[in-house]
Amino acid sequence: MDQQTFRQAILLLSGEHSVSILRALRDGNWHLSSEVARSLDVHITTASKFLQRFAELGLVDRRPHDARTFEYRLRSPQLRFEVNLEDEAGPLREVIDFYVAYFHSLFERIRYVGTPAIEIEMEHRLTTNHQELRKAVFDQMVDGTEAGLDRLRELVAAVHRDLWNVCAQGLGASSAKGVFQAALRDAIGAYPDLAFRCGLTRPLEG
Repeated sequence: MDQQTFRQAILLLSGEHSVSILRALRDGNWHLSSEVARSLDVHITTASKFLQRFAELGLVDRRPHDARTFEYRLRSPQLRFEVNLEDEAGPLREVIDFYVAYFHSLFERIRYVGTPAIEIEMEHRLTTNHQELRKAVFDQMVDGTEAGLDRLRELVAAVHRDLWNVCAQGLGASSAKGVFQAALRDAIGAYPDLAFRCGLTRPLEG
């Protein structure tokens, strides 16, 4: 486990109800968040939030239950953490690779749709309006700190919103959503563990 993931795990485990929610999964079976919430007499939103973050950090397994819900299980009733104290950069370079893969897939899919005007405007927005992201990727983020990674996510979210607006106006919201979701699936397919463990999909959703 890299240092950033360890810090996130410790912060999450310090939250109210977090350990109780994990204990509710200690039998090793698959459980819905509603079942966990009911057993602990907490709100389902609280259980869902913690379980989703536990899954993103790799502390619990998650699988689809139906189109809208997930099931969770604890692999072992004992949690052990191995932290790499030598690599301070953590997964930062892979995070950048993930976002590069996402935007590359997005532009490839826009080209496939055959709308040059939209592609040109999106490229213009990316290269002209978001110089800070380019500088962050190549200069500021090399220290690999948690603040740096959070800042990178913020910048990516701003780019995503800008490109979404261009695409939605040109293609319509429904068609644009299909293009963006397909690009996100491509990036997740290339980096599945990293995508959820580091919360990389959040700036690209909605």
